Amino acid sequence: MSRYVDVLPNPGRALSQLFTYHVPEPLQSALRVGAQVLVPFGPRTVVGVVARLRDDSERQNLKDVEAVLEDVPVLPDEAFPLARWMADRYLCQLGDALRAFLPEGMNYRAGRAFHLTAQPIPDSIRADLDAGPVVNHLESAGSEVRLPALRRLLPGKRLTRALRLLKSRNLIAERATLRPPRARKHQVRLVELAVTPQEVASYCLERAAKAPAQAACLRAAADGPPAPAVDLARRAGVSTSTVQALLKKGLLRARWTPVRRKPWRDVAVEAGPPPKLTPEQRSAVAEITAALDAPRSTSFLLFGVTASGKTEVFLRSIERVLDRGRQAIVLMPEISLTAQALGIYRARFGDRVAILHSRLSVGERWDEWQRIRTGESGVIVGARSALFAPTRALGLIVVDEEHETSYKQDQAPRYRARDAALKRGELVQCPVVLASATPSLESFYAAERGRHRLLRLPTRVEERPLPRVRIVDMRGAASRPGILSTPLRQAIAGRLRSGEQIILFHNRRGFATFLLCPTCGHALRCPNCGVALKYHRQRRQVRCHHCDLTRPAPDICSRCGSHQIRFSGFGTERVERELQRIFPQARPGRMDQDTTARKGAHVRIVHQFRTAETNILIGTQMVAKGFDFPGVTLVGVISADTSLNLPDFRAAERTFQLLTQVSGRSGRGEKEGDVVVQTFCPDDYSIQAASHHDYEAFYRREIETRQELNYPPFSQIVNLVSSAERESDASRFATSLADALRRRAEGAPVEILGPAPAPLAKLRRRYRWHVLARGEEGEVVPVVRDVVAGFGHIEPGALVVDVDPVSLM
Repeated sequence: MSRYVDVLPNPGRALSQLFTYHVPEPLQSALRVGAQVLVPFGPRTVVGVVARLRDDSERQNLKDVEAVLEDVPVLPDEAFPLARWMADRYLCQLGDALRAFLPEGMNYRAGRAFHLTAQPIPDSIRADLDAGPVVNHLESAGSEVRLPALRRLLPGKRLTRALRLLKSRNLIAERATLRPPRARKHQVRLVELAVTPQEVASYCLERAAKAPAQAACLRAAADGPPAPAVDLARRAGVSTSTVQALLKKGLLRARWTPVRRKPWRDVAVEAGPPPKLTPEQRSAVAEITAALDAPRSTSFLLFGVTASGKTEVFLRSIERVLDRGRQAIVLMPEISLTAQALGIYRARFGDRVAILHSRLSVGERWDEWQRIRTGESGVIVGARSALFAPTRALGLIVVDEEHETSYKQDQAPRYRARDAALKRGELVQCPVVLASATPSLESFYAAERGRHRLLRLPTRVEERPLPRVRIVDMRGAASRPGILSTPLRQAIAGRLRSGEQIILFHNRRGFATFLLCPTCGHALRCPNCGVALKYHRQRRQVRCHHCDLTRPAPDICSRCGSHQIRFSGFGTERVERELQRIFPQARPGRMDQDTTARKGAHVRIVHQFRTAETNILIGTQMVAKGFDFPGVTLVGVISADTSLNLPDFRAAERTFQLLTQVSGRSGRGEKEGDVVVQTFCPDDYSIQAASHHDYEAFYRREIETRQELNYPPFSQIVNLVSSAERESDASRFATSLADALRRRAEGAPVEILGPAPAPLAKLRRRYRWHVLARGEEGEVVPVVRDVVAGFGHIEPGALVVDVDPVSLM
């Protein structure tokens, strides 16, 4: 048993330093790495996480651990090594990295509470602009007040000054508080028989004529399991008052019992016999299975065309994992995909499947974590946060659609789940499978050089053909071409006549992409971000898709008073309206960020399309990945150029991936599929390669460009974004950063680009400038780390350091 521990106080805060504490003898047997403890930290008591156990310490007079907190997640053994790796690679604090393992609402929170002492309050204190309001609030409360309530009175610095002043005069006293996790066990009140079946039979015989409802209720209770009063009443065909009457008589009794919440209760499960594997699938499963018992971690890149059966490879491999008493994590790029995936995995593995993503309630997440932690759940399916599930015996990690940019976290810690998965696999010595029909250039390049073992699935299952792709050149259209070209209209009409299903892909939501006054040329822009406001017709609103500013749509121009407002450009909402106008017999559904905002909405939309309640699905990139709809025989790409023209070195790769992935939704059933791609750039190599489903042709062309320009995978990039309320401050700080980086990088294989205004030059009222550091892997991050550390304290929000960015916007 260890007598000392190193603790990270305030996990989830921007701290990296560990502090050593003495462990009192009664607590020594309860401590382990990853446990949460209560420790003194400065003048306060805080929650901390145990990072290391020690038998001795060179320091004297160490403070004691006050308590070991129970009923909260204990972190897996690899949590701290992985968090340290994330902090080092992505240049964040250890506390930020550890936050990924500590979901909100599942941990104790230490706090502070204040009350007035018996000392009289001087008039000078009451007149103080800061201390006066605090005193008045404490007096009116009549009891102690928690710090969050005081924060509503005054901004941070003024409140800090007020509390310091009042404590120095001994006018207030402070007490440490401990708030339990918001997540709780879910308990339901179950009603069951309180007498023997013989007594039930006797009672029913005597009372059936006078109290038929009570007799029916007792029979129902005897014939079925304990149930809530409402459910028992429904089962018996009686009212709940009948149940209450029997409870009062003592013939029924009620008890509270914990019940697990089921976030997957609305997911359709279609069980069936496993399909026969193709030779390529059998080979892939065999290689992954062999790696399960290897002494070190092995990573695979499963490169298979769309509908080649990659999911079945996962399922068979996971069967082998469960046979060995281990657990598997399966990452999906979108929450919208988890419903379909959950149905597939539950059909094979039943209740051993857990789900984790950000749309779960605190209670649902708590229950799923408990099932994972105890080993009750052996298969964890979810979005990128599922990577940090508290597994007991991790045996396999799968990163499906590994190329997706949604695996990149957009706030600290700015990790990429693909790379973090590879590191966790290395730490626990389990295989990691990266899978995609369109692998990222970095992953395929790594596989070519032997870092990953390349597994190929070159054909669709059951020898189904890949869909035929037709490119429609929109350059010859009118000055304002319609949304749907003639070839696409004809293809839609034919599929509707045949009773088949259609997916229409357009990667912009809303009705119009900007509002323009043709009289004076004024375009409505977001005052916070400087970008055009998007028009949402259903709610008659204009909205900023960056800061979510929302306003009523104007009827007149705010500059010249003209009533001739023009709605220009179009999004998915406009596509839906146009479709209804041209094909009134169609039953369209729409899947984008607007229609899936509510919990469970994506499950409903997918179910409606799968059951043919809707026959056309219009959507953004949500519909482009992973879905398996056997009835879809046509995919229409409204504009292939949306991502192609972005100011980003990954634009061509992103375009190829989107087109290939959305094309792959067509022809997955018995009938062959077609794809119609509308574009103003028909000769672009990314569009041409996608039309021929030729990943390797695209890869060869793009990898040459990347090597020539020294972009990843031939270099590593760090994007440093300076932001401030005044543009001059943002540019000045960016210039200082660039100068310091150039001095530090002198003689190193690191290139500094910029400073320059960021492509998105203003965001949430802050102007943005950026600097790029580019160079050899392992050389860039130390340069940036030293320079940022040299600036000392930087105002929160003034600098974002993004290592391995997926976008330079």
